[in-house]
Amino acid sequence: MTSAVVVLARLLPPLRPEWRRIVGSYAIATASLCALAAIGVLTALGVGGAVVHGSWPPAAWWIALGALVLVRTVLTWREMDVSHALAYRVLARLRMALFDAYSRSVPGRRREHSGRAASVALTDIEKLEFFYAHTVAQIGAALTLFVGALVCAVAVMPAVGLVMLGGALAVALTAWAGAGPARRVGAQEQRERETQSERLVDALGALREILAYGLQDRVVREAVAGTRRSARISRRREAISHLVDGTRELILAVVVIGVIAVALVQRGTDDAHAALLPALVALAVTGVAAVADAARTVSELHPLIASADRVGAGLRRPPVVAPVDDPIPLPDGPLGVRFGRVSFSYDDRSEVVHDWSLDVAPGEHVGLAGPSGAGKSTVIALAARLWDPDAGAVALTDESGAAYPLGRVRDADLRRVVAVVEQDARLFHGTVRENLLRGDGIRSDGELRDALTRVGADDWIALDDELGEHGVRLSGGQRARLALARALCREPRILIVDEITASLDAESERIISDVLGAFPGTVIAASHRRETLGAFARVVRVG
Repeated sequence: MTSAVVVLARLLPPLRPEWRRIVGSYAIATASLCALAAIGVLTALGVGGAVVHGSWPPAAWWIALGALVLVRTVLTWREMDVSHALAYRVLARLRMALFDAYSRSVPGRRREHSGRAASVALTDIEKLEFFYAHTVAQIGAALTLFVGALVCAVAVMPAVGLVMLGGALAVALTAWAGAGPARRVGAQEQRERETQSERLVDALGALREILAYGLQDRVVREAVAGTRRSARISRRREAISHLVDGTRELILAVVVIGVIAVALVQRGTDDAHAALLPALVALAVTGVAAVADAARTVSELHPLIASADRVGAGLRRPPVVAPVDDPIPLPDGPLGVRFGRVSFSYDDRSEVVHDWSLDVAPGEHVGLAGPSGAGKSTVIALAARLWDPDAGAVALTDESGAAYPLGRVRDADLRRVVAVVEQDARLFHGTVRENLLRGDGIRSDGELRDALTRVGADDWIALDDELGEHGVRLSGGQRARLALARALCREPRILIVDEITASLDAESERIISDVLGAFPGTVIAASHRRETLGAFARVVRVG
């Protein structure tokens, strides 16, 4: 239980701006539960008096009961309104914090699975939003209600308070006893669902290959088998939950019997005490039931604990680039790139780039050659500061030769002057215009059309054409041209491309090579194709 509290508490810092709303939600939930409890106790008191004395309750009783019902109705509506609004804010806060962590720590370097990352970013946070917006308030309100009911019971009849306390402790023990098995089964269920999610993400990402090789039946069989395994585990978890719930119901029945017994023993069966007995039973049941509800909620938190642990791990991801503590401004005019004895490795593997140096003068066009795995893509990523080198330094240079280390350049300033086009550059779902504006959101349609013309795309696509997910309706050459046009819309001073002509037809390769050759700024292009590298006056070998 302590570890669960620690895991859930780790997510509180991003939610700090919402603490007033969380406290307000707890206050409303507590008032609503107290009103409901008061309705039950007051009703039992009125009914007990009517049965014992044979007369209707007085007018004050009816007025108080009506007022409580009205207050409960208003509070219920208000609680729903506040918790739903808070849930959206919690969702936004956690997503922003997680995406900010991912922006500082590129997943690719750590060989992480995109399906797991998507599960954390979407499914896990959606589970947690309801917990922090509603469940926390409900647990706090239930415990507050129990304390209030216990105080009232002790004030009226101390022995009833002892029965309530014993029942509450027994209910709490059920949560403790059922927590272990429920947590183990819940973790197993979550792992099965994660595996299923990863397989489906892989299948959707490789849909063309699956159809080409006729693997769709196998994918469906694996999905069905995984769903059945998950269903079996879910049934085991539900069986544990039903067993614990049944035990709590038995405890509540014992509490009712105990309250009646101690009341009869201590106060006898005179009319006044007999009329009070239903109210005491209602008070005791209300208090212990509140603890039972809280215990049930706590015992069902194991999927949330796993989700919170994954989200917390995402928030604590170490950055792959160090924060800029003492930023320096970039000068106007052309910029070059200087690699000073840089080394870099992925995770704990051997170095991909070792003690490598290169000076690219402002305005120079340089090609990077080398076999697959030599480190060309790594050099590209270091030049764009997607990663920091393990050793050495990368800097921008001006025409006088002055260096501006990337570690001291604000990210926003760097993105304005450097544009990157990778081999598998992704196009986004939406129109051509929306994709081009992701490069720079302040371009006119005329400027966007000019960019399409520069890459030879204006005769086969228009700004309002829909691309589909990842540009699925386009060929590889067409996607490469649009990705290059998107980079050109930024009007960068340094253009970095990575294997952009790989697997393209001769015509697409020629067009892209012409665009790179006509680019007025600095160009660094990695390629393994002789035709592409032949367009560069200077070619440097990597590896």
